[in-house]
Amino acid sequence: MQIPDREIDNTASVGENTQSTARIHDGNIYEAAKRFDIDKEDIIDFSSNVNPLGPSSAAKRATKRSLAFIDRYPDPEMNGLRKAIARYYGVKPSHIVCGNGSSGLIHLIPKVFRPRKTLIPIPTFPEYAAAVENAGGQVVTFPLKEREGFRVDPLEMAFALKGMDMAFFCNPNNPTGFLIEKAEMLEILQHALQQGVRLVVDEAFMDFSNSDSVVKDAVQSSHIICLRSFTEFFGLPGLRIGYAVTDDTTATCLRDGQEPWAVSIPAEQAAIAALNDWGYIKKTRRLIEKERRHLLSALRILPGVEPFPCPANFILIKLTSIDSWELAEKLGQRGLLVRDCSTFPGLGNGYVRIAVRTRSENKRLVRAIRELLIA
Repeated sequence: MQIPDREIDNTASVGENTQSTARIHDGNIYEAAKRFDIDKEDIIDFSSNVNPLGPSSAAKRATKRSLAFIDRYPDPEMNGLRKAIARYYGVKPSHIVCGNGSSGLIHLIPKVFRPRKTLIPIPTFPEYAAAVENAGGQVVTFPLKEREGFRVDPLEMAFALKGMDMAFFCNPNNPTGFLIEKAEMLEILQHALQQGVRLVVDEAFMDFSNSDSVVKDAVQSSHIICLRSFTEFFGLPGLRIGYAVTDDTTATCLRDGQEPWAVSIPAEQAAIAALNDWGYIKKTRRLIEKERRHLLSALRILPGVEPFPCPANFILIKLTSIDSWELAEKLGQRGLLVRDCSTFPGLGNGYVRIAVRTRSENKRLVRAIRELLIA
């Protein structure tokens, strides 16, 4: 498939993937500790976009209380959690599908609906392509332009969606940070409706943003599935819990396609408690907004560094004087992990992604980058 008059300036080109997608993920402090001979406790992980506050105290307490019930099977319908999520958004529990992290749902969706061709704008989270390929489908990539801030243009999507069965959008996008505003996402949805394409909109990082979600729109259409996660904003990556919001019919299909007991009792109880901890939610948003602004300012004055603005809790950085793998390696030796983005399709070896953490941790990272760049 070719997009008319499309100018490509990244490493990938528009077209079908011919090789399996690389599956390299962030936050592997276990491998890093062994590789750099550093204790796990001494590593600061900027490669993983998880809330630097960690889980809320309410979620921790709920997890501990739930241990008294681990000799029982979890509720296979996950009614308590689905009700809590429904209250949070003002939708019905029947619209909610919970799973073993949003990654579990990313793999469930192609398995259930069996798309022949799936459009994936790149660079983005590589697990979308892996999920489609594992389900026997073809991935059609759509490279985004760096000089446009990796913007997704609704009109270009109208052409790109032709002949597709499904499309994945990460919003805000990981790793570029670009946010598709709700009006433009709804415009893309209209194109998808006209062409019979099912959209999967992954809003794993939307809680960090003040922008509008498509959750309320997802419950009204069988052509859109909105994914959310308790990993990043709520700081629960170790419990593996995520959810999808969609219309009743689509939600029923997804639940019927799941393995039983997809969510453990500790995960369910922690997630319910986290959703109700409004003090923690407000504190997180204030912290990330303040520290993201400070970190961006500090990065912009470094030589050979070009940060991309982002409404979430991470920043993509373009490097002009050092390769991404070299910077990641040298920082790792200092106990600072950053994400080398050369493994993201659509990006080369000149980009790294860093999470927004606390002021002292961010200062330590900036200082280390400065020392390495001017050495």
